[in-house]
Amino acid sequence: MRAALLTRIWAFLFPAQISGGGTQQQFRRPPLLLWPLAGLGFSALGWIAGGFLGSWGPRTACAVGATAIALGLLNRQPRAALVGAVSAAIVSLAAVQIGHYFFSPLLALPVAALVIGVVGAFAFRRRRARIAFIVGAPLLGSAGFLAGMLATFLAAMRLYDSRVAAQIMLGGAVGFGLFLMAGAAIASRWLDATRAAGEMS
Repeated sequence: MRAALLTRIWAFLFPAQISGGGTQQQFRRPPLLLWPLAGLGFSALGWIAGGFLGSWGPRTACAVGATAIALGLLNRQPRAALVGAVSAAIVSLAAVQIGHYFFSPLLALPVAALVIGVVGAFAFRRRRARIAFIVGAPLLGSAGFLAGMLATFLAAMRLYDSRVAAQIMLGGAVGFGLFLMAGAAIASRWLDATRAAGEMS
């Protein structure tokens, strides 16, 4: 029972593709766990790098741009990575400026996530996977940012450390990349599983 459960978990995290002869081969896409880890690392590095350029606006632009780069590289589409990074950064900077006057600078996050979703959706071959990622990207990005901020705040309370509390926005940026890339990984896994099932039938 336990062995069967571990086998299923392993197959989900490190899937195999089915060849024409019915044999399993190593899956061409990166392992499922690599996607959220890449989103976490790239967004954190982008946020830190943006601190050398300015405050909220440049940090946000660099964080979302780095997330777009991670998505494009894992999809093996360097051109899409560049286009997505530049587009998301420019749109996020514009959204930050607009948000200062009308709503909130946090408006940049779902808007940038939508841009990443539109550019990243071209990596999927099925229309439903593309639509799911485009619709889900702003929701995942926003939810991830809030979850990251909350996790950092709770960690600061637990540790009684003001230095950790000062990094609450960094936690939000990490959550943004983590959730967005996790959604991309699930969409990719769902697409490939559907294609493999079609080949076996």
